[in-house]
Amino acid sequence: MKLEESSKKKFYQWLPEERRAFLTEKGIKLSEIESETLERLDKLSENVIGQVRLPLGVLPKLIVNGKDYQVPMAVEEPSVVAAANHAAKIFNQNGGAVADSRRNGIYGQIVLEVTDNFDLTKFTTEFPQLISLANKKFVSLVKHGGGVRKIEASQKENLVFLRVLVDPAEAMGANKTNAILEFLGNELEKQPDIEQTLYAILSNYPTQLTSAKVSLSIDSVGGLKVAKKIALLSKIGQTDIYRAVTNNKGIMNGIDSVLVATGNDYRGVEAATAVWANKNGAYTSLSKWKIEEDRLVGTVTVPLAIGVVGGSIKARRDVQQSFSLLGNISAKQLAEVIATTGLANNFSALLAISTKGIQAGHMKLQARNLVATLKASEGEKAIVLKKLQESKKYTQEAAFEFLSEIRKDQK
Repeated sequence: MKLEESSKKKFYQWLPEERRAFLTEKGIKLSEIESETLERLDKLSENVIGQVRLPLGVLPKLIVNGKDYQVPMAVEEPSVVAAANHAAKIFNQNGGAVADSRRNGIYGQIVLEVTDNFDLTKFTTEFPQLISLANKKFVSLVKHGGGVRKIEASQKENLVFLRVLVDPAEAMGANKTNAILEFLGNELEKQPDIEQTLYAILSNYPTQLTSAKVSLSIDSVGGLKVAKKIALLSKIGQTDIYRAVTNNKGIMNGIDSVLVATGNDYRGVEAATAVWANKNGAYTSLSKWKIEEDRLVGTVTVPLAIGVVGGSIKARRDVQQSFSLLGNISAKQLAEVIATTGLANNFSALLAISTKGIQAGHMKLQARNLVATLKASEGEKAIVLKKLQESKKYTQEAAFEFLSEIRKDQK
């Protein structure tokens, strides 16, 4: 099909090859991609023209609740994986983490506009019937162990707010929850004194909370002085918003990396986590570190609405690669692994700040990115990388300078 013919259709109706040809004609440089891959990706998203890749790293061993896991981490920053790996080794030396995921379900919200004659008390008596009706309609979810669990209601003037708790079983459950809510909204509009459903959609309010805890010997973290400093930094993060938000960013480094690797909704988790950090009316750190009985004890609690089935998880080969690493894992177990990974990244950051500082190790790893942009052979890049790390000069100018020196010596 020629582009002239394609132009008669809307952009989203074009084949991905046609979109790429159109953009190329405009002078836009597109990366090469195999036709099979492009066709597969076109089924997963909208207006597909290519792909953006992330490196997939792995924690070779993370002990959670006495079980060893190989944890996939998709992230472009090498220090994130390195930090998690360093912390995991220390966690493992101390028996690993104890974690618990409370998968109560996802809350959805239905807001109804009602007449002045609406009787809320009478209305709530119909909830058991509504729950039964929804679970019969979505029987496949019930067969997998999920379904509608509870409906609650409150009224503000002529608006009625319903909170519907849906158990998504092993899935993230966003699409299924929205389908259930829209079904219930349509059913409710049939009742007298209900004028209309304003909206029926899931809420990303924090639910499905997961906690992880480690207890580390003082010697394993570098001694009492280091342990006390970590505990002090943690205490500051409970009240100082500048420390708290940076502390939480470090936690999310680990969490988001595993979420992306496993095809889970990191945007929803990020939104819920921000609310959870502010649950008491003041933004605070998600983790706490204290010295208890001559041990450094760290805890974290985060909302993790995640799944191991549904969405694009089964359709994506890259995500299935991650699950192959994880093995036969439930949504509950995955949430516990994710929370522990977040705590690991948090510990590594606090440990670095308490000892050699955060920048030295970070820039040593970032030096790889500096040499990657050089127009040089792989051998030359390797020598430049070594010189950058030895000199601790982590700038593009230093990389060019070392490359010039190497080439002068070769003449």
